[in-house]
Amino acid sequence: MDINNLRAFIEVADKRSFSRSAETLHLTQPAVSKRIAALETELSARLFDRVGRSVHLTEAGNVLLPSARQISAELDRIEEVICNLGKSVTGKLSIGTSPHIGVTYLAPVLKHFRVQYPDVEMDIEFNNSVKVLEDVENGIFEMGLCALHTPVGPKLREIDIWQDDMSIVVARDHPLAEEENVDLELLMKCPAVLPPAPFASRSLIDQALETKNAKANVNLEVSDFDTLCMMVKIGLGWGILPNALCNDSGLYVVKLAGVNLKRRVSLVRHQDRTLSRASQAFIKALPNTVI
Repeated sequence: MDINNLRAFIEVADKRSFSRSAETLHLTQPAVSKRIAALETELSARLFDRVGRSVHLTEAGNVLLPSARQISAELDRIEEVICNLGKSVTGKLSIGTSPHIGVTYLAPVLKHFRVQYPDVEMDIEFNNSVKVLEDVENGIFEMGLCALHTPVGPKLREIDIWQDDMSIVVARDHPLAEEENVDLELLMKCPAVLPPAPFASRSLIDQALETKNAKANVNLEVSDFDTLCMMVKIGLGWGILPNALCNDSGLYVVKLAGVNLKRRVSLVRHQDRTLSRASQAFIKALPNTVI
């Protein structure tokens, strides 16, 4: 049903005149008559009786009028809501990220964002970066903040936001803690506790060692940094942690010459998804970003 035909019907019903309705609608009288005729044809019902110069609603017209007003009013409301999207930031901010990124990088941004946009609903889920990338690609989240070391898939776009420096760590009572500068060959002889292969931090250490023709002696694979930190502290092997987590008194940072461990923390979004006003505002709140 054409909304223009419906609005012409409302005008004629209110003014009881095709000519006066035409003036209001900025149309010719024949154009108004054509719209009413099209609506009557669509509904298979006569909507007006024309008696002399008078126009009267038929029974079908009287039945249609309340619903027509309701439909027109609802469309007006929708148009107003859409137009006002550019004037205020509301709705839901849908983000997936890891616990480490959430605490270290995201929390300060969200604190400022909450003050600036108090009406935005926060929908934030914490998981490892591999799962977050999968959820963004599948449309579960509008965006993800992920630790990356390799390019994302073709369906995703990424914007590098922060650099996450990492270090090799051992327990305070580990033999390597007595060494001021650790020899790579000695490190490779010691068992390692590392994240599984898909994780950015694992790719980072594997590639860094590969450039030196070395390979870690992996004793245990752990998916989250809190558990990895504990496994290292109890002496199950050396590990790799973000520098923000290396201040634990039970850890010792190993200095390994020529190995520089840095991964990027990036904003990831699906290239085919239109961002909400809340997400656009959030991206602008991040450092050095352009939508």
